[in-house]
Amino acid sequence: MNNSNQQIEDFLDGNIIDKELILFLKEKEVDMEFAREIDFRLEVNEAIRDKDLLELRDKLEQQKGQNSVGYPFTNFRKDLLKTWHLAAASFALILVVGGLWYILSNKPYSTEKLVTKYYKPAHPILQIRSADASGDNALNEAFKFYKLNDYSNALNYFVKLENQITARFYSGICYIELEEFEKAIESFNFVVYDKDNLFVEQADWYLGLIYLMNNQKAQAVDQFNKISASESFYADQANDILKYLN
Repeated sequence: MNNSNQQIEDFLDGNIIDKELILFLKEKEVDMEFAREIDFRLEVNEAIRDKDLLELRDKLEQQKGQNSVGYPFTNFRKDLLKTWHLAAASFALILVVGGLWYILSNKPYSTEKLVTKYYKPAHPILQIRSADASGDNALNEAFKFYKLNDYSNALNYFVKLENQITARFYSGICYIELEEFEKAIESFNFVVYDKDNLFVEQADWYLGLIYLMNNQKAQAVDQFNKISASESFYADQANDILKYLN
């Protein structure tokens, strides 16, 4: 099993935590092929809850080593798609998104296209534990709605924990999805100014994307220049965006 494959398996099994989890999710955000594999596996896992399907998955796992061409899991998708309609719908969506990315990569980028290419809501971190039981329950409830893309209800819980970095970061994502950009900027600035947390680089990145969404080109250029000149995980992506903005 190659490293990417093992990483996905560890993630699905809940074996990636703390800093390794943050790095894993960052890689998912910038590597679209890797992200599609993860999303595909998550949807498949949702579809294989009963015993018979679990046995079928195990058989397919044994067969996958015989397929040597392409990205991990690609060659045995046909078998999976015949069995699970949910997975089929997911795969069809991947093809559509892939076509969109091809189109975007061969045409000049507008601000909208840059946002479409580089923006994706942060993946929920389910292993986070807060300092008290009530805070832990609030985070669990928030992430339950967040996973359903119900950002309004998720935000109702995140705002109850406004002094927690995790809650403030994901509040920012919810505000983006609700197009409340000023509140999103406030949330991400709270994270950035704190400095001593794992979300600083991501918060800086989303600030730049918010400026693009809100047609604040000058602020976007400043923000991506800051990221590009740093040792941020997003430095290369920021530099790519600047090529289109300058």
